[in-house]
Amino acid sequence: MGSIVSMAKDIARQQFEKNRAPAWSLTQLAVKKGDFLAKKHGANPELVVIALYLAHTVFDEDRGGEVQSNHCQLSADFAKSYLVEWDMPDHDQKIIVNSIEAHHDGVQTESKEAEVMKNAECFKFLTLEGISLFLADLRRRGYTHDEAAEYALDKMNQKRQLLTFEDCKQEADKHRELIMKVLANY
Repeated sequence: MGSIVSMAKDIARQQFEKNRAPAWSLTQLAVKKGDFLAKKHGANPELVVIALYLAHTVFDEDRGGEVQSNHCQLSADFAKSYLVEWDMPDHDQKIIVNSIEAHHDGVQTESKEAEVMKNAECFKFLTLEGISLFLADLRRRGYTHDEAAEYALDKMNQKRQLLTFEDCKQEADKHRELIMKVLANY
């Protein structure tokens, strides 16, 4: 399955170049956390990593726009054809698609992998490194300092509410105070 991980990474990278968002460095941060959490929580790390790479293959820089608002379903639909092309077993396809669909609110996670993926994806906005990467990306997109800080704060609060693993909640809460200081002084 390692080759499928590589293919998913390649597709994600191509889509990032096309969409210019989300920041590739944030995806890499989520993948690293996903691999760690999968091993810690007894999920299949390869399925988690594939889902994380494919979770934002259909995306847009337009905050609150149609594509960004619906990227979970759009990316899941986009991923389906590749998973079939790569001859992924049906069971694994269902796990990956559900993971992508459920990484925000609105769709229930149906596997440990989906739960891990959701927590890992959220976590990229709940560390100082992740917030710093996000702020840099927002500045690249033309946000002012104040707009970037406000957006980063919104993302941090949104993602904290989506966490489901107690260990992730505790770790995020430890980071929160430092992130708040950084955003206040940004």
